[in-house]
Amino acid sequence: MPTYNYYCKDCDEYYETIHSMTEEVQECEVCESKDYNRVPVIPLYITRVIKTKELKAGSLVEEYIKLNKQSVQEQKKELRSKEYKNE
Repeated sequence: MPTYNYYCKDCDEYYETIHSMTEEVQECEVCESKDYNRVPVIPLYITRVIKTKELKAGSLVEEYIKLNKQSVQEQKKELRSKEYKNE
């Protein structure tokens, strides 16, 4: 279930609660007041750690060239085998 953050104006408290998306909170959990607001929260995303080796300039281009060279070599082999079969 999602976690939601609320702020109560009467007791000046922030609190966090877990409930379904369709459920509505009726009152403040701290002081039971009806004068509260839901507080938007920026979700926390975990990103992968980039190693210094990956930060090397042109590494993406080098990888692209390497993969394309392999592909071209495979296609050349296929074409050569087709040429010899046709003769």
